[in-house]
Amino acid sequence: MNHKLLTIIALTTIIACKKEAEVTSTPLSLSEKITVHTTKVDSAAQNSVIEVLGIITSESEAKPAFKTGGVINRTYVKEGDFVKKGQLLATLIMSEIDAQVRQAEEGFQKAERDLARVKNLYADSVATLEQFQNAGTANEVAKRTLEIAKFNRQYSEVRSPINGKIVKQILHDGEITGPGTPVYAIMGTGNKDWKVVVGLIDRDWARVNIGDRGFITLDAYPGKKYDVVVSDKSQTGGSASSRIDVELKFDEFPPNLAAGLTGKVSLTPKKGESGYFLPVEAFTYANGRTAKVYVHENGKAVEKTVMIGEIKGNKMRVLSGLDPGIEVITTGAVYLENGDSIIVKN
Repeated sequence: MNHKLLTIIALTTIIACKKEAEVTSTPLSLSEKITVHTTKVDSAAQNSVIEVLGIITSESEAKPAFKTGGVINRTYVKEGDFVKKGQLLATLIMSEIDAQVRQAEEGFQKAERDLARVKNLYADSVATLEQFQNAGTANEVAKRTLEIAKFNRQYSEVRSPINGKIVKQILHDGEITGPGTPVYAIMGTGNKDWKVVVGLIDRDWARVNIGDRGFITLDAYPGKKYDVVVSDKSQTGGSASSRIDVELKFDEFPPNLAAGLTGKVSLTPKKGESGYFLPVEAFTYANGRTAKVYVHENGKAVEKTVMIGEIKGNKMRVLSGLDPGIEVITTGAVYLENGDSIIVKN
């Protein structure tokens, strides 16, 4: 009886092992593989166009002010007025300033009389050399004080330093102003004064160089393109916007411009941009600057971690993590797990 039981157990073990071997050696059927589409990686540098909003502004701006403080007597222009260089804009009440000039004149006259008297006394050996020198110094100080008072009286008025338009009147008749306090804000309106300012993200700012070219289309002049060239790059970024300004100059100015006009700017930097774009469906996970994709390796889906950049349309830029020529799974990637068997149908 024991001998028969042992024989049955042995046969059962052999059959089980054989069946297990048959299952292991049988390949996966087509129905057990996931059908996917792939695209090949091409890491050549790309001169992709930078498209951004541009604002028309003036390169020439001025905020003229009085050199001396006082009460404003009269302002001669208002916001919106056009002014010429050297045009009188505002004056102060001159009572105090004229009094300072008269005081300086009288002080200078007294210093001259003192110097003459001490000079005669010194010649008669009554005054000492020190007294004579002190009188000379006092006379020179009084002379310079008079010059300062006259200079301040001359600049107790505001004149426009540029040709332009008054965009803001800061102070008005009867207000008290201090030295250097702006009375007006003036914006240059000549063709040579206009420029286009765009704010670029850090990566695009690094690609753009002075001399790079592009064009702008303005809503004010639909259907027309105006060539522009990069003329300057700011070295500081906006604290709130996290963008850095780049200035552009027109090759040929539109018929008429005004500050605040906006347009769409297209720039093509000479410096190519590294990386390549992949369809967004290729990315199964993204967090900040990293993402996950699947690549095709010997009939298997293999997960890879990549560094990513910006999104343009329905594609995302990959900066690093994949070698040129490798096949990245696009359609069907979301259904995969690492090591899944796949069938590629492109």
